[in-house]
Amino acid sequence: MEYLNLPLNQSTFNLIWRSLHAREKELLSIVEKFGDESDEGADALNDIVALRLYIDELKEQAEKVFSDKNAFILEDIPLEVSTVQIVK
Repeated sequence: MEYLNLPLNQSTFNLIWRSLHAREKELLSIVEKFGDESDEGADALNDIVALRLYIDELKEQAEKVFSDKNAFILEDIPLEVSTVQIVK
């Protein structure tokens, strides 16, 4: 197997992290729509298993690099306008 080594900062890693989880949601919706007995559902289930194994491996490696848990956030946390200060 060949490997690709990419330098990633925390922001770029988070984009990839979110994308992988979004793909998992898409695959789960396919299983829900077609059922796990259909060809589409079975294919999606196989992809989910592979994706989850990859996510687990990626998390294990990334935790060694990114000590800030914000790297693993899956959704934006909205800030109230009153908490934002404009600095000139």
